[in-house]
Amino acid sequence: MPLEYTPVSKLNSSKQEWKIRVLISRAWTFHPQDKPDFILGMEVILVDEQGDRIQASIKTKFVKKFKNQLKEGEFRDIMNFEVLENNGDYRGTTHPFKIAFLFNTYLKPCDHIPNISRFSFCSFGEIESQSNTDDVFIDILGEVVAMSGVKEKNVANNPSKLLEIQLRDLNDTVIECTLWGKHAD
Repeated sequence: MPLEYTPVSKLNSSKQEWKIRVLISRAWTFHPQDKPDFILGMEVILVDEQGDRIQASIKTKFVKKFKNQLKEGEFRDIMNFEVLENNGDYRGTTHPFKIAFLFNTYLKPCDHIPNISRFSFCSFGEIESQSNTDDVFIDILGEVVAMSGVKEKNVANNPSKLLEIQLRDLNDTVIECTLWGKHAD
């Protein structure tokens, strides 16, 4: 009997066999600061047809196998993965669990899922009301209305650039934002 698709909101660590159909919203690799050519791992944000999001992690040893199958904006059926608690300082989603790819994780291109956005826009008012939720990624849309000059600051004994900007949304709400590192250039 074929495995049925599970909504992302229902994924948990209670069993091993899951099958999901998702849009690859975001995908990025991360590197040690002193070795930019060495990939430590890959992270992906996946969105299902209900708009629910979950983060997936790919260990260093599997990045080469999966990287070319995980392009932003593409749709995939994914099976044979592990579901773990979503702990950590920087979580890509608010989902209580995340996916870990295994050697036998299977990805297959699938048909376009209508009415899904890669973005999870958040109003400035929502950002301000969630002052204790600074460890989850969000998307915003705003006009830059003020900007400082690029400054340098030591972070963990390493120099880093930063640029402070002010953004205004359609409701004329203004928020402060700091861009770090290469984003400050």
